[in-house]
Amino acid sequence: MKTDTFIIAAAGGLEEQLPQRADNAERIENWTVDRRSGGWSTRLGYEPYRPGLVGDWAPFTNDGPVYGLHCAQQLAGGARESVLYCEGGNLHLLYEAGSTTGAPLQITLQSGRSIPAPTEAGPFFLDTPHGTVVCNGYDRPVLVNPWPLGTQAHAPSSVSFIIRPLGFEGNPPSPQPRRVQTMPDTTTGIASSRSTGGGAVTLWCLADAEGIADGGRWGMGFENNATGSPGKKALIGYSISHILSTGSEGPRSPITSTSWELPDDAEGFKYAVALEVPTGPPGTVARKVYRTANYSEDSPTPDDTTLYFVGLIRNNTDIFYFDPVGSAALDEPAAIVNPGPFPAPRARFPAMFRQCLFLDGGVDDPYTLYYSAPSAIEQFSSLQSLELGSEAGGITALYGDYTLLVVFRERGIDIVQGDFVNGFTVSSIDRTLQMRAPHSVQRVPGLGLVFLASDGVYAMTGGLQGGAVVDMIKLSQGWEETIERITPDCHAKAVSTYSASSREYHLYVPVDGNDRPNLGLVLHIDKLARNPDVSAWSTRIDFPVGCLAVTQSGAVLFGHNTGDESGNATSERGIFVISGRRNLGGTVPTPDTFTLGPAPTSVYRSAWNDFGDPQLLKQVQYVTIWVMTTGNPEVTMRWYKDFNLTATTERTYVMQPPDQGTLPVFDTVVLDAASSKYRNERLVPLRYAVAVQSCAQFAFEIETTADVVLVGFEYGYSVKGTEVARGRRA
Repeated sequence: MKTDTFIIAAAGGLEEQLPQRADNAERIENWTVDRRSGGWSTRLGYEPYRPGLVGDWAPFTNDGPVYGLHCAQQLAGGARESVLYCEGGNLHLLYEAGSTTGAPLQITLQSGRSIPAPTEAGPFFLDTPHGTVVCNGYDRPVLVNPWPLGTQAHAPSSVSFIIRPLGFEGNPPSPQPRRVQTMPDTTTGIASSRSTGGGAVTLWCLADAEGIADGGRWGMGFENNATGSPGKKALIGYSISHILSTGSEGPRSPITSTSWELPDDAEGFKYAVALEVPTGPPGTVARKVYRTANYSEDSPTPDDTTLYFVGLIRNNTDIFYFDPVGSAALDEPAAIVNPGPFPAPRARFPAMFRQCLFLDGGVDDPYTLYYSAPSAIEQFSSLQSLELGSEAGGITALYGDYTLLVVFRERGIDIVQGDFVNGFTVSSIDRTLQMRAPHSVQRVPGLGLVFLASDGVYAMTGGLQGGAVVDMIKLSQGWEETIERITPDCHAKAVSTYSASSREYHLYVPVDGNDRPNLGLVLHIDKLARNPDVSAWSTRIDFPVGCLAVTQSGAVLFGHNTGDESGNATSERGIFVISGRRNLGGTVPTPDTFTLGPAPTSVYRSAWNDFGDPQLLKQVQYVTIWVMTTGNPEVTMRWYKDFNLTATTERTYVMQPPDQGTLPVFDTVVLDAASSKYRNERLVPLRYAVAVQSCAQFAFEIETTADVVLVGFEYGYSVKGTEVARGRRA
């Protein structure tokens, strides 16, 4: 009988809907992509994030579930990379640069922070040129700049210098001008401020250039009172503002004034004012001094309290400032719109767009976007906000893209365009998608903005410039069953990241009623690029992910979602790295003893294949899987027919060429010894004979904990022309 072949040159990824593409998989757990062959590899696992030998869980010994994680990038090339994470209401810094023992140091930057509920997302981290902004929707956002801290001994005492509240709490206290001691007339003699008391200061400026060089340039008020009593009066007002380390200027203080009146027959002097200037909050690097011109009734500008910039104190320590600037030299008026206090003390979502920091208003103000001045992320005013309509619900995430700011809503997506100078505008691009997973949003090269909506994973492609159009492409088409398993109220717990080194989009979600992620969905961009028509998704199980981050080199980190919550002192906790070690973490059964966990179990079950016609019965005779030689791992096959999930197990084979001599196995022979030469991996077929008899649908499955690279497979079958039986009568 003639045998037909059905070849799948490249094994595809997850597809659950029926009927299925023959080159996809109904079940694919714990696989990654082998770059050399394009096949599926089992070289996958996770290990503790700690250099050197792990003998205990320090510095994570007492850590509970980690619900926030971020790798802050401060310089190019990964220099000054810092790991920030949240657990148990604490914001920690994992400090490695100053360690004297080789182990990273855990530094608690802030404690008593809010812990997210099971239905709430973890904190958000945003890198800016001035540090990392941390928001959680309850506590006031903070700005962290974790460099430098010095050695391990010095670091804990330096915490107050690297973290502070974001923005200005309110108006600063007003400066207090000292009383001006005027020059008396010639009949009374010159009195000193010391003898007069009352906080007076004697600062006289010669009003005539003939008196001293540069005379007449400095001083304020009137220089003579030739008309006698009543004396001419000077009334001067002062205000200050603070400049933070981000270059942001805060609100100005209320005006406080000082005045003086010239005595009879005073002549030849003007006056300077001494100010007591209060210091600013943490992060203040300078203070601006503003002043009015003389606004007394005797001046040319009565009642004019316009403020002018008069001087800059370039530190936050000096408490005295001396102002001798004449009114004629005041040529830089203060900004018409006074910067205000920080407007979003309960912000959840930060984003950078057009050099401005955008923040939502928080749970209490879910329809407002606030934005800072350009390159001044802590400088806000009452005019710098956008009010969104309520028809699409509250804001659920922000993402600053290249040419627009994407605003995800409960029932749609808006975009912000424009700039600070010409104004920002808001428009809607969708009113159907529901996105409640803010940590799922990532930019993926070649796809656009990828995110999890209530009905699947989408990519937002295109733009709005040059005639481009924004499109929403559903990437999860074909596995809606998994999407429906996501715990409905816990979409906010979904976490994601994109690794440029492995070219993978990682998405971990809580399923089957769990309140924390317990299923991973990974989109393999290399697989998608090789064959766009097949699925490029795989799943991950037994990875205890609570949150995700990626280092500058592309390594994927995750925070353990249980930690010491189990009460078992030997169980896993802290931060881990997804790697190719093929072990699932480990335990510390005794001090200074680390036991590796088991290898992950990788399962690949093919799609149900009807070989082109589901009405005809087929006699499948063999299944050949194409694998790369990786030593002597054993591979056992199971097969199913006609949607019956009772498996038939076939014999086991090793991954060696079937018709050649046994190849030497890496790590078991000496290179070039006895003519045994190191070989690169080779593509070999493993042919399994199956005795299916007749079936309309066929699927096979391999399950392994060994090092396997599956490239493709093929079926050998025959068709006699027999059709399936007619339907059962009612």
